[in-house]
Amino acid sequence: METDALIQQCAQLIHDARRVVFLTSAGMSADSNIPTFRDKEGYWSNFPPFKEKGLEAQDLASPWAFRNELPHAWAFYEWRRRNAHDNKPHAGYTIINQWIDERFDDAFIHTTNTDGYHLRSGCPVDKVKEVHGSMWRLQCLNVCSYAYWQEDSVPLCDLDHDTMKASNYPTCPRCRSVARPHILMFGDGEYTGHPEQETNFHAFAGEPVDLVVLVGSSGAVPTNDYLALEFMRQGAPAININLDPSANSIVGTEYLLPLKGKEAFEQLDAALQAL
Repeated sequence: METDALIQQCAQLIHDARRVVFLTSAGMSADSNIPTFRDKEGYWSNFPPFKEKGLEAQDLASPWAFRNELPHAWAFYEWRRRNAHDNKPHAGYTIINQWIDERFDDAFIHTTNTDGYHLRSGCPVDKVKEVHGSMWRLQCLNVCSYAYWQEDSVPLCDLDHDTMKASNYPTCPRCRSVARPHILMFGDGEYTGHPEQETNFHAFAGEPVDLVVLVGSSGAVPTNDYLALEFMRQGAPAININLDPSANSIVGTEYLLPLKGKEAFEQLDAALQAL
């Protein structure tokens, strides 16, 4: 089917929907210049010192790295915080927020992204679950408590770009040991979670939804794909926004839009306004 016809069909689904769940992943924030780090060569081009040591993203995004490669581990996240600070949520985020505010009876965003862009774009805090946490919150590396706290300071650490080493790390306000990002990292049994977001999503998902919008997911981390599949089994159609046709292998929806996130939402919004 031609993309224009698909846009019209998807716009009609959005127009008719009352309870909608948005499942967003790395492809959602790519238009805001947020690297996914799934492409190893792209990752290495940003961090030559890590390439020299053979440190991949999954090596550094781990509790192990914060205990064994602390200067590099915090450098990795400090770079990401600065990058997210220097960029901003694209127009697609605003469109989602407007739809939630004006079109639906209820809606929720379940995101695997840690850039915080849904909340930074103005989405209500009770409408978002950041399933992998947020780089804008911290927790104690030693887990002296299950507390976490907001930390928006940029810069947060000192960062030597030539060596990709950080210094002057943030500390836990309770025990004064080193803090870490409040993010579910690789091999991470110490992430303290976000009970309020969990409760909000559980309450939303306890009632049927009539549309799923899956955005920018990948086979590398298919968390949202399987959640989409669960909602589809309950009877909800799914729109899958993804440039990669293979990204539709799990959900297998007929509504696959081969577009970038920003472009897709702009086209869908224009089509909605014409209905």
